[in-house]
Amino acid sequence: MRTYGYAGRILRADLSSRRASAASTLDYSGRFLGGRGIAAKIYWDEVPPEASPLDAANQLVFITGPLCGVPAIGGSRWEVCGKGPSSPPRFSYGNLGGRWGAALKFTGYDGIIVQGKSEQPVYLFINEDAVEFRDASGLWGKGAIEARKALKAELGNSARVVAIGPAAENMAVMATLLADNDASGSGGLGSVMGSKMLKAIVVKEGSRGVEIAQPEKLRDLTEHYRGLKRCFPTDGWEHLSRWSRDPTMEPRLMPGPEMKKEPCYGCLGRCARKVYVSADGKKGKFI
Repeated sequence: MRTYGYAGRILRADLSSRRASAASTLDYSGRFLGGRGIAAKIYWDEVPPEASPLDAANQLVFITGPLCGVPAIGGSRWEVCGKGPSSPPRFSYGNLGGRWGAALKFTGYDGIIVQGKSEQPVYLFINEDAVEFRDASGLWGKGAIEARKALKAELGNSARVVAIGPAAENMAVMATLLADNDASGSGGLGSVMGSKMLKAIVVKEGSRGVEIAQPEKLRDLTEHYRGLKRCFPTDGWEHLSRWSRDPTMEPRLMPGPEMKKEPCYGCLGRCARKVYVSADGKKGKFI
C-alpha cells in the first residue's frame, strides 16, 4: 500500500536492551490524524496509566505529520509527546520547528518511539542505513547547544541534532529539548529524556522524499499560498518580535542588516525568526 505523505515506518528504540526495530506507520495513519494523533494512540496502547513521567515505562514519541518535508506550505513542524512532569502528570507534547523533523522523514522514518532506560549516557544516531546507540558520556553535563556543536563537529554540519542540557539531565520539571535552528520543545519533556539517560538524537538526512497523492492539487495550493503571501507584504506576526516591540534591543545583538532569515524547512520564511551572529562568532536564533 502507498504511504502518501508518510515515509511508512516508525522507529522503535529500546534504550534498556539497545535494540531497534520498526513498526508500520499505516497501522496508525488511516485512523488517527497527523503526528499527534499517532503519538496519542501509541501512548494509549503501550504506556500503563500508573507509569510516572520519570519511570522507564514512560515513552517519548518523536513524530512528524504527513506535510512534514513538503516544500512551501510550512508543515514541517514536529512534536515530541509523552507523559510530562506537570501537576498532575499527564500526556502532553512539545512542538518544534527547524529542520530536524524533515531530516528524520528523509531517512525513511516518520517517528521514533523511545522506550526503556539506558544505564549510561547515550545518544541515538540515525541514517538511511543504520540506527546506532552511541556513548554520550563525554557529552553529559554539557549544555544542549554545546552538545549539538560537539556532535556536528564529529559527524558533520549536515547532521541534525535534538539534545538536552543539565536541567533535563537532573530531571528539572521545566526542562526543554533544543533542536537545530534553536527550535525548543516545552512541556517539561526534556526531563523525561534525561531520566532515560538519552542525551541527544542525531539524524543524518537521507535522500528519500515525500510522495504526494495528488501533486497537481498540491501545486495549485502552493501557488495559491504564495499568492496570498505576495498580497500581504507585511509579515502577519513579525510585529510580535522583540526587536519590533523594542527597537533598542536589536543593536545589542548586532546591527539589524546583519540578521538573516532562517525559516523552518518548507516555509516561505515570512515569520519573525532570524539568525544572528554575536561579536565572538556564535550563532543563534532570535525572535
